[in-house]
Amino acid sequence: MADVQVNSSPGGGTPVESGGGSGAAWAIVVIVLLAIIAWFIFGRGMVSGGKDKDININAKVETPAPAPSKTP
Repeated sequence: MADVQVNSSPGGGTPVESGGGSGAAWAIVVIVLLAIIAWFIFGRGMVSGGKDKDININAKVETPAPAPSKTP
């Protein structure tokens, strides 16, 4: 087998940087989540927005029997 030698200079070279875009990624995720929440609040009808809604109910109300009249 061959021996592999890795020589590094004492000053190093240019360091490799990573993880710098994680803040931007979180900002995009928060903006998307806020947009989804706003769509549910303003687009799905929690705020009427001037639209009339047709609500039909079948309400049966029984009228009480008339009181017996007293004739003297």
